[in-house]
Amino acid sequence: MKRKLLTIGYTGFTLDGFTAALVEHGIECLIDIREIPLSRKAGFSKSALKDHLNSVGIDYRHFRLLGSPKALRHKVRETGDYSQFFRAVRRHLKLTESLAELEAAIQVARSQRSCLMCCCPNWEQCHRKCVVDAVLERSYFTFGHISLADKRVVERRAA
Repeated sequence: MKRKLLTIGYTGFTLDGFTAALVEHGIECLIDIREIPLSRKAGFSKSALKDHLNSVGIDYRHFRLLGSPKALRHKVRETGDYSQFFRAVRRHLKLTESLAELEAAIQVARSQRSCLMCCCPNWEQCHRKCVVDAVLERSYFTFGHISLADKRVVERRAA
């Protein structure tokens, strides 16, 4: 049986609602894939989030190189060209250092029920989509995406 790896974007969630969604889905480890794990939203910066999650029994791991580089994020905001953005993120994820972090994240997800996180609410317009594709190329996970809008997991399987 394939293991399931979930993803989530925290935008729109309160910290308590976010935590409740993780607990509801049995998450044991949150894998933060933001390049810079800071947030203007209270509780979602690295140290505060890690402390909060640890207090409810969820581990926290940060993999900076699985985040989309700042220049790429700024360019997609300017152009709205997600095809170009995704191509650039995929190139970034193929760098030696990024691949090492990808393999480390896969190992975490093999040992603990895990969830990939960044801020974007829509995984289809987020670099999480590229990370999911990279994981699928190297492992046998199935995926689900925790959505605030409909409070359910949207399934995704390998093609």
